[in-house]
Amino acid sequence: MTSPTYASSHAQVAERSVAIAVPRTFRGLATASLTVLVGVLLLLPVGAAVQVVLSAQLDDRTPTQAIVVLDPARMWGDTRPVLAARLQHAADLYRDGVAPVIIVTGPRREAAVQRYELMVHGVPSRDIVSFATGSDTIGSLRVVAGVMRDLGWSAATVVTDPAHAARAQSTASALGIDAHLSPTESGPGTALTSEYVGRETLALLRHHLLSRWAIPEVIR
Repeated sequence: MTSPTYASSHAQVAERSVAIAVPRTFRGLATASLTVLVGVLLLLPVGAAVQVVLSAQLDDRTPTQAIVVLDPARMWGDTRPVLAARLQHAADLYRDGVAPVIIVTGPRREAAVQRYELMVHGVPSRDIVSFATGSDTIGSLRVVAGVMRDLGWSAATVVTDPAHAARAQSTASALGIDAHLSPTESGPGTALTSEYVGRETLALLRHHLLSRWAIPEVIR
């Protein structure tokens, strides 16, 4: 049996150890706080990169009310091959019965081309809906969310590039869309290059830290 004297001595030693470990001066507290802050800031990019890579692997074929094809950003050159790959993937999802309608986004001048491409892949014209939307992810999905709200819809399958999938899903969710990801599987835009992943990691960080808080919840 442990003696009371030994137990008391052991407790005093433990208390002194804790007292030594905890900073007792303002400088010590500031240093500890700064260390924690730096650690968190270093982990944020890692977490965002992991989210980008993991979301790129998803292929959710859960039935939804619409397949949404996001228009590629035009700041990175010719987007026609990338858009063609997205439209073909959306047509595959439609034929597999994932959703009865395909919603295409982007400038109004692209609507006829997108409709034609989908029809070539076997999608009836009556099941293709197009809306002129903004040139970025938030602008496009905000229009889609408004249309879905008016129709009483809530779930959509989002088609985009693999690296862009994480930011697309986070944006859609912020708008109130029950977003299911099915990124393109082959063709232009599907490669997880270091440049593309790095660019989307930075964009996702900006979204989580800044843009996310300004997005209104359209579908409640």
